[in-house]
Amino acid sequence: MHRRTYLRPLDEDGVLFETVDQAMDRVVGHQRWLWETQLQRALNEAELDELSELRALMEAKRVSASGRVKWMGGTALVRERAAGAFNCSFSVAYTPADLVDIFWLLLNGCGVGFKPVTGLLSGFPSSIKTVTVVPSTRTDRGGQEHSSEHIDMAAGTWRIVFGDSAKGWAKAIGMLFGEKPRVSELVLDFSELRPGGKRLRGYGWISSGWEPLAKAMAAIAAIMQAAAHRTLTKGELIDVINWLGTVLSSRRSAQICLIETEATTWEELLAELGWYVDFKTDRWERGQGQREQSNNSIGFMKKPTAEVIEQLLRRILPTGEPGFVNVEHARRRAPEMEGLNPCAEILLSNKGFCNLMQTVWHRFNGDLKGLMRAQYLAGRANYRQTCVSMRDGVLQLQWNDMQKLLRLCGVSPTGAVAWEGIESPEMLEAVRDAAISGADSMADDFGTPRARRVTQVQPAGTSSKALGLEGDEVHEGAHLSLSRWIFNWVNFPGNDPMLENFRAAGYDLKQNPNDPTGMLVCWPVEYPASAKFTEVVTEDGQHLEVNQEPAVSQLERYRLLMNHYVQHNCSITVSFDEAEIPAMVDWFMEHWDEYVGVSFLKRNNPLATAEELGFKYLPQECVSRERYEAYVARLSPIDIDADKSAELLEVEDCSTGACPVR
Repeated sequence: MHRRTYLRPLDEDGVLFETVDQAMDRVVGHQRWLWETQLQRALNEAELDELSELRALMEAKRVSASGRVKWMGGTALVRERAAGAFNCSFSVAYTPADLVDIFWLLLNGCGVGFKPVTGLLSGFPSSIKTVTVVPSTRTDRGGQEHSSEHIDMAAGTWRIVFGDSAKGWAKAIGMLFGEKPRVSELVLDFSELRPGGKRLRGYGWISSGWEPLAKAMAAIAAIMQAAAHRTLTKGELIDVINWLGTVLSSRRSAQICLIETEATTWEELLAELGWYVDFKTDRWERGQGQREQSNNSIGFMKKPTAEVIEQLLRRILPTGEPGFVNVEHARRRAPEMEGLNPCAEILLSNKGFCNLMQTVWHRFNGDLKGLMRAQYLAGRANYRQTCVSMRDGVLQLQWNDMQKLLRLCGVSPTGAVAWEGIESPEMLEAVRDAAISGADSMADDFGTPRARRVTQVQPAGTSSKALGLEGDEVHEGAHLSLSRWIFNWVNFPGNDPMLENFRAAGYDLKQNPNDPTGMLVCWPVEYPASAKFTEVVTEDGQHLEVNQEPAVSQLERYRLLMNHYVQHNCSITVSFDEAEIPAMVDWFMEHWDEYVGVSFLKRNNPLATAEELGFKYLPQECVSRERYEAYVARLSPIDIDADKSAELLEVEDCSTGACPVR
């Protein structure tokens, strides 16, 4: 998982990749560059010793930079486009420049939260009757990098030529939504663009080519034709931004949409936002698959009634959406807050950024002093990541202003449920204060503003797997894993050369029933023991330890972390079933003023088969200790150095499907 997700190609053809040590050199080198750039001098011996200490913690998988930094940190690209190394951002979507910013950030791999604001962005003139797409016929390199537009009033045409670069693509969307000429034909010209499958210079990932962009732009143009001579609705703005998220390269887009309301009753909410409550229902059947790109949440400005919470939970049970956010409490924590990042752990201003660090708490069991030191160093490293300019030639200047003013950090635990102090307010506050002290000390060294907020809890889906050690896997974020022992079925491309290596080493493989081009490989995973697991002995004497933690218990852990560790928000996915809804409603009514937002997922019986649950297969299959040990005993080692593929692995365990991998 670490190899495929975070080790960069060293050549343009993508056949030679970094070693783990080389990737660590790059990430730690990024920290050194940030530090020396801010100080305007070389680091002294004590400062170099601190970097060595940080590196040792990273190599021991006790501390980790964010996935964005592990992928982009230390590259030449992020020295001129700092957003490429950031996890989180938020913007209102009100002007053409806002759409340019959102598209630019998505193209740079940054997760984007957004709030659609109506009144300015509008459809086409009614005179535009025809939209023509000019395809690319290039078989190798692209052409001109800059986008351009050409208006021929005599011929009645408006041509937008898309440049072969991220800047070109982003700025073209500004042309589309800017001043619109009264002509009869819009020509979307993609003839300058390279084909798919080419590695993008600087970014390192694989280009998806011009076809997804052309499909998205044609769909956006159709939305604008339908909105002729009027402003776009909030729903149309969401669709536009969702379409922008479909054009990316070999990684997932990450978006969240937040719409605020003063409604407090179910009737008021349906009258105002009934369309939004059901916005993603049956999206595939209705041909609206682009809506999968964003997590959608309702932002309550006032405490809703118990009926509202109950009705939303009943709607969430089959679909997972819409989520609901207590904006009133979020603004008590962060007065400038306008929205959230896609996984909802960071409270962001309009045009706000955040970057993250992780500490693997349970690996410090019995060593609180060591954990506090790790938190302190993570806070200092996290603050250094804020010391960049966001002036990159595309983003509006407000982004740089907010970055300099807020300096948002995000030091998160992972593996928290296996940490000895997870239920101790005093220990939680001690490790919180250590992270804040670290960030503050770095700001004081630089003579720059202290970070407005430092601590949070992130989901850590992919990163927790990459932090695993043999016999010591990592529970994700603040979650308890589905079971102590799991068979994780991981999707590989059917022609992946590593499949034969896995087969020869004794791993089980099977065709992916949801992807005819994919092959599933069974990875055995053992998580740390937890008192919260329920022990089950089957009729044939098999021993399982499964997660049947009640929803209210999960919410109580969220509340504990919020009150004693978190300054932003704790991103946690609460699993529940229908019978638990009344108790959950009571919890929300009692603790609304301590809540910002969580994700929800329907709880399935961990002992049921895929067929019993109505699925073709289970990405995570609960197994007994005996079955796990028997499977592991027959496996031979795998030579990871033999892996020359750049394809990302698909582990279908993100509750939203929209969290960024890199």
